[in-house]
Amino acid sequence: MSEPNHASAESAETPKGPSEFVTRLISALFMAVFAIAAVIAGSWAFALLVIVAGLIVNWEWARMVRGSGYDGLALMHGAALLVLVVLTETARYIEAGAVLAVAIAATILMGYRDKLRWSLAGVLYILLPAMALIWLRSDPEYGVWALLFVMAVAWTADSAAYVGGRLIGGPKLAPRISPKKTWAGFASGVLCSGLVGFAAGAFVPAGNALALCAVAIILAVAGSLGDLLESGVKRHFNAKDTSSLIPGHGGLLDRIDGLLIASLAAALIAFRDIAAPGQGLLQW
Repeated sequence: MSEPNHASAESAETPKGPSEFVTRLISALFMAVFAIAAVIAGSWAFALLVIVAGLIVNWEWARMVRGSGYDGLALMHGAALLVLVVLTETARYIEAGAVLAVAIAATILMGYRDKLRWSLAGVLYILLPAMALIWLRSDPEYGVWALLFVMAVAWTADSAAYVGGRLIGGPKLAPRISPKKTWAGFASGVLCSGLVGFAAGAFVPAGNALALCAVAIILAVAGSLGDLLESGVKRHFNAKDTSSLIPGHGGLLDRIDGLLIASLAAALIAFRDIAAPGQGLLQW
């Protein structure tokens, strides 16, 4: 795999042509089908997907913030991810929390003082969403529905924001962080996500369309903040993409940044019913 593309901010904003949009669309559809299949296949199949995706994102984050995806800290974080996912999947949440605490402490003790805050951010940015996604999937009745809902909302927000921003343009959302993102794109993403949530009321068992619309809007806003967060980190390190792994998207983190934060928001909402998190997210 190639090294991060540390291009100038100007080159990062080069408009994408129709052919690249098609490439982006094909890549997105392939990943969506693969992810949905893993969710439906079973909890351990999804846990394996989370591990693989988490290891890739861990590698991308490490090479972006520290210049190497294979240093001791990256290997330690990868091992922590593996153990944490297995513990969460087997409902050993106290032990999983202990692993997270050890990973944070080890990150501090291992040095990298000039990159410490970014390394700590990487621990939370990768491990917490992994726990959240596995926990949501653990609900035997609503787990699959919950994950499909979160993924559908996050992907809709991302895609609608991209298309709306390109077609409408207008005032920039956060020009210092991401010059390409516009308020029109943000509004398009939130609106379309709300429609997805409303439509989900017809499919989710005993779903309340208006309530799910509101939940979807919350998740879409959270996902947009996650997208801005990752854009800010890339801009800080003068990186165009986190890697060149996915045609039309860059790195895996470039594709799922919104989903990571949306999953945390979904988990917070799901705390309404700790024993059945999927139901806590979807039943109102």
